[in-house]
Amino acid sequence: MSSRRAVLAGAAAALTTLTACDIPKRSAATWHPAPDVLLPLLTRTVALRDRYAEILTAFPALQDRLGPLKDNHAAHVVALAREVGLDENGPMPAASASAGPVVQDQAAVVKELAGLEKAGQEDATGACLAAPSYRAALLGSIAACRAAHVEVLT
Repeated sequence: MSSRRAVLAGAAAALTTLTACDIPKRSAATWHPAPDVLLPLLTRTVALRDRYAEILTAFPALQDRLGPLKDNHAAHVVALAREVGLDENGPMPAASASAGPVVQDQAAVVKELAGLEKAGQEDATGACLAAPSYRAALLGSIAACRAAHVEVLT
């Protein structure tokens, strides 16, 4: 029967032999974290905020009605940026395509915003249901806010 010292001495000798071999060294792997799952929601929230700004530029008379809604989306952009670790004052992800020119019919743009809000509500609700529980309060709040916006616009 081998003694414990003999086993340890054998292990030490094997380790010394292995470290003396000329094993090619690999370069250190660089870790690239996966993009945050909330980035698409943030991108679409930026696009919604910007669409409100475009419409308010074209229809300043709607400021009292639509201005607070745009401000809500601006606050959502800041909250989502913080959540995904972006600088809230830095550049935000931009939507890949523009929503197009603003139609010169006030009723049509309000209807457009209502549709965008409904889609945004579904987007935020889906994100809330799919996200980890620690994000549920933020995403649930955004979904509820968008539901209220749909009611205001319809």
